[in-house]
Amino acid sequence: MEIKKEATENEWIDSLTQEDFYNGYDMSDKNQSYDLNFGNSLRDKLRDLYDLLFRRRLYKVIYKNYFKQLPHEYSYVLPSKGFSFKARIQWLNKYKKIKGAKILNVGVGNGFDLPIWLRYSPKEFTGNDILIYGDSHEIVKRESKAISDTKINLYQKDILDLEVDEVGTFDIIASAAVFEHCQDMEKVAYKCFDLLKPNGMMYASYGGPLWYTYGGDHFSGRDNPKNGFNHLLLGKKEYWEYVKANVELTVDSELKAGGGGILVKLDLFSKLSSNEYLELFKRVGFTVKELILEYCPMAVELMKDKKIREALLQKYPNLNEDDFKCKTHIILLEKKA
Repeated sequence: MEIKKEATENEWIDSLTQEDFYNGYDMSDKNQSYDLNFGNSLRDKLRDLYDLLFRRRLYKVIYKNYFKQLPHEYSYVLPSKGFSFKARIQWLNKYKKIKGAKILNVGVGNGFDLPIWLRYSPKEFTGNDILIYGDSHEIVKRESKAISDTKINLYQKDILDLEVDEVGTFDIIASAAVFEHCQDMEKVAYKCFDLLKPNGMMYASYGGPLWYTYGGDHFSGRDNPKNGFNHLLLGKKEYWEYVKANVELTVDSELKAGGGGILVKLDLFSKLSSNEYLELFKRVGFTVKELILEYCPMAVELMKDKKIREALLQKYPNLNEDDFKCKTHIILLEKKA
């Protein structure tokens, strides 16, 4: 079935399938240019310096022991938006040197953030994505030669389908805003563990946002912030009616709005709590090197409503208030030899 790019009503949401979306639509943005200086402007440098020397240090004090009900240890807590991608890669490099490393980026997207990686001179960079970014990937591979001789491999493929001969060959695995969309996160975690070399490191930020917090379906609250927990509180039929009433009219317009309606229709969520992710990584064999948490200000505000708070706790008795306030993890995981 061909994905409709023009429509007067939103019937497409009923008939859309995973196969149609994965294979029928090139996600490349022809209006976006590939910036070889991405993340390296004076403004970027000043922002990250301020964040490192002042902002994060301040928040470490303000939000010390913020999450008292989460059972796992963490380094510190930040408000939403954490810190920049460039700063996160710099953070990773402190623990695992990128220079000369073989890297796998799970969910690489269009690959336009690749210049940040290339400045560290990795030996090889492989990026996979389940969606099509054909045009963008050709641009990245071609234009990156101007700044680096790093071998670059970019392709559309599910991580679970990576070849057996890749097992145990990567020094670093990185993933941003992907794990929250893996329907079988356990298989993905085991696959990542197998793909890493002994003493390899995995960087991940996931939960943009986590399922059990505000807008965990990337959709609820689109119409009104007070509806940010609709995906958790509404019945199945009522929830689907809510989605259809607020979804954009076409695939194109829905993607520009964030694509949440598409994610809901295809059920592209792992639906794990903060603790369930960490227990899974532990079960697989990973050791947490460092964990930074973000809290969701919108969730905190909504949880002040006694009716909403009690409804959440009653419906999900295995969770606590912190589970509904925790937006994401920024984590470094090690595969110890």
